[in-house]
Amino acid sequence: MKKILFLLSAAILITLIGCSSEISEHSDELHDHSVEIEGKDMKLLSVQDVADLWEIDSEILLQGIIQEFDLKETYTVNSILDDIRAEYKFSPAIIKDIAEDIKQEGSTQ
Repeated sequence: MKKILFLLSAAILITLIGCSSEISEHSDELHDHSVEIEGKDMKLLSVQDVADLWEIDSEILLQGIIQEFDLKETYTVNSILDDIRAEYKFSPAIIKDIAEDIKQEGSTQ
Protein backbone atom coordinates (compact mmCIF):
# COMPACT_ATOMS: atom_id res chain seq x y z
CA MET A 1 0.00 0.00 0.00
CA LYS A 2 2.84 2.40 0.87
CA LYS A 3 4.48 1.68 -2.48
CA ILE A 4 1.26 2.52 -4.36
CA LEU A 5 0.87 5.78 -2.41
CA PHE A 6 4.50 6.66 -3.10
CA LEU A 7 4.11 6.00 -6.85
CA LEU A 8 0.86 7.96 -6.93
CA SER A 9 2.49 10.88 -5.09
CA ALA A 10 5.45 10.78 -7.49
CA ALA A 11 3.12 10.83 -10.51
CA ILE A 12 1.21 13.81 -9.12
CA LEU A 13 4.47 15.63 -8.38
CA ILE A 14 5.76 15.03 -11.91
CA THR A 15 2.46 16.31 -13.33
CA LEU A 16 2.63 19.43 -11.17
CA ILE A 17 6.24 20.10 -12.17
CA GLY A 18 5.21 19.87 -15.82
CA CYS A 19 2.36 22.32 -15.26
CA SER A 20 4.64 24.66 -13.38
CA SER A 21 7.17 24.76 -16.23
CA GLU A 22 4.36 25.49 -18.70
CA ILE A 23 3.20 28.37 -16.50
CA SER A 24 6.79 29.63 -16.26
CA GLU A 25 7.17 29.52 -20.04
CA HIS A 26 3.85 31.33 -20.43
CA SER A 27 4.94 33.98 -17.91
CA ASP A 28 8.10 34.56 -19.92
CA GLU A 29 5.95 35.09 -23.00
CA LEU A 30 3.90 37.68 -21.11
CA HIS A 31 7.08 39.51 -20.17
CA ASP A 32 8.87 39.51 -23.52
CA HIS A 33 10.89 42.72 -23.56
CA SER A 34 12.78 44.41 -26.37
CA VAL A 35 15.60 45.27 -23.93
CA GLU A 36 17.39 42.54 -22.03
CA ILE A 37 18.43 43.68 -18.56
CA GLU A 38 18.35 41.97 -15.20
CA GLY A 39 15.98 43.33 -12.57
CA LYS A 40 18.82 43.74 -10.08
CA ASP A 41 20.62 45.97 -12.59
CA MET A 42 17.48 47.92 -13.44
CA LYS A 43 16.93 48.92 -9.82
CA LEU A 44 20.15 50.96 -10.02
CA LEU A 45 19.02 52.95 -13.07
CA SER A 46 17.27 56.28 -13.16
CA VAL A 47 13.97 56.74 -14.94
CA GLN A 48 15.94 58.60 -17.64
CA ASP A 49 18.35 55.65 -18.04
CA VAL A 50 15.43 53.24 -18.50
CA ALA A 51 13.78 55.58 -21.00
CA ASP A 52 17.05 55.83 -22.93
CA LEU A 53 17.35 52.03 -23.08
CA TRP A 54 13.84 51.70 -24.48
CA GLU A 55 14.19 54.85 -26.61
CA ILE A 56 11.06 56.41 -25.14
CA ASP A 57 10.19 59.75 -23.55
CA SER A 58 11.39 59.80 -19.93
CA GLU A 59 8.58 62.11 -18.75
CA ILE A 60 5.94 59.73 -20.12
CA LEU A 61 7.71 56.82 -18.42
CA LEU A 62 7.86 58.72 -15.13
CA GLN A 63 4.14 59.52 -15.31
CA GLY A 64 3.38 55.88 -16.13
CA ILE A 65 5.33 54.71 -13.07
CA ILE A 66 3.65 57.27 -10.81
CA GLN A 67 0.19 56.28 -12.06
CA GLU A 68 0.86 52.53 -11.94
CA PHE A 69 1.81 52.58 -8.26
CA ASP A 70 -0.22 55.63 -7.18
CA LEU A 71 2.95 57.24 -5.83
CA LYS A 72 2.61 60.25 -3.55
CA GLU A 73 6.22 61.45 -3.26
CA THR A 74 7.81 63.78 -5.80
CA TYR A 75 10.03 62.12 -8.39
CA THR A 76 11.93 63.31 -11.43
CA VAL A 77 13.40 61.56 -14.43
CA ASN A 78 16.66 61.52 -12.48
CA SER A 79 15.12 59.47 -9.65
CA ILE A 80 16.67 56.02 -9.22
CA LEU A 81 14.21 53.12 -9.40
CA ASP A 82 15.47 51.67 -6.12
CA ASP A 83 14.75 55.01 -4.42
CA ILE A 84 11.22 54.97 -5.83
CA ARG A 85 10.85 51.40 -4.53
CA ALA A 86 11.30 52.79 -1.02
CA GLU A 87 7.76 54.16 -1.32
CA TYR A 88 6.28 51.12 -3.07
CA LYS A 89 8.05 47.77 -3.52
CA PHE A 90 7.51 46.88 -7.16
CA SER A 91 9.18 44.40 -9.42
CA PRO A 92 11.51 45.88 -12.05
CA ALA A 93 9.69 43.65 -14.55
CA ILE A 94 6.67 45.93 -14.17
CA ILE A 95 8.82 48.91 -15.21
CA LYS A 96 9.90 46.91 -18.25
CA ASP A 97 6.23 46.28 -19.06
CA ILE A 98 5.39 49.98 -18.72
CA ALA A 99 8.33 50.90 -20.97
CA GLU A 100 7.27 48.28 -23.53
CA ASP A 101 3.70 49.61 -23.53
CA ILE A 102 4.93 53.16 -24.09
CA LYS A 103 7.23 51.99 -26.87
CA GLN A 104 4.37 50.08 -28.52
CA GLU A 105 2.04 53.06 -28.28
CA GLY A 106 4.70 55.26 -29.85
CA SER A 107 5.21 52.86 -32.73
CA THR A 108 1.51 52.69 -33.51
CA GLN A 109 1.08 56.44 -33.74
